[in-house]
Parts: sequence; C-alpha cells; structure tokens
Amino acid sequence: MKSFKIITGERGEGKTTYILSHFSSFKGYVTVHKSHEYYLRDLETKEETLLLTPYPLFVDKWKGWYINTLAFGKANKKLLSLNNSVVVLDEVGMLEVENGGFSDYLFKATDMDIDLVISVRREYIDSVVSKFFSSYKPQIISVGRFP
Repeated sequence: MKSFKIITGERGEGKTTYILSHFSSFKGYVTVHKSHEYYLRDLETKEETLLLTPYPLFVDKWKGWYINTLAFGKANKKLLSLNNSVVVLDEVGMLEVENGGFSDYLFKATDMDIDLVISVRREYIDSVVSKFFSSYKPQIISVGRFP
C-alpha cells in the first residue's frame, strides 16, 4: 500500500459527503442511507445495490440488519482487481472487524499497489487499524463537530 487515509467522524457528521466531494472521481464504494436501508454505490459506475435492510430480504443477519452478502462479495472481487490506483471505501467498521463486509478486501489491501481511503467512525478506528493495518500509520481526516 502506498498511502492510507482514514476519514472519520460520528454517524451523520459528513464522512460520506466528504468522500463524495473529494474522492468521487476515484474507484471504490460509498454507502448511501435511504429511508431505513443502506445501498452500496459504485463510484465508477454509479450503480446502487441494496446492502443492508431491517426487512428479511436476505438470509444473513448481523445486529438487526439483513445483509446482502452477494453485493459484498461482488464488491470485494472488484476491489481486489484494482491496482495502481486510489481506492475509496466508505463505512468500514465492526462488521469488517468481525470478518464480514469488506474484510476479504481489507486483509489483502496492504499487499496491493494502491492509495487507500476509508471512512471509519471515530469509535472504531483503533479496532479497524489493529485488525487490518497494524503496521501502518494512517493520515486521519476528521469531519463533523470535532474536525
């Protein structure tokens, strides 16, 4: 990995908005909240796929959310094909620390020729860094009430 940035803030403080305003021309994914559900938006194609829902539309469940594991699988596969680029990944957190979500990609990201930008809630930074990036010191960019 060539460089590593973490965009951080609390829920609703503008992490995704910051990423969309500064990194939307790069490759990767952001998580978009719509009503009671979360969608995964591909920054390159702008395609959105239902990712998390409180309704029983998917088999897998995590902390009250039904998870579209096929969407995560497809996204992980695409992310692993990206080299020599800036890769953006929004909303990395405890799902990944517990080996779900984007964890397949994050375990391999340090061996790739990329500049990685992820968003992580402040409270999860230590867990995410120690799980996936223990030998890296990220540049931290804070947004929201405590920039």
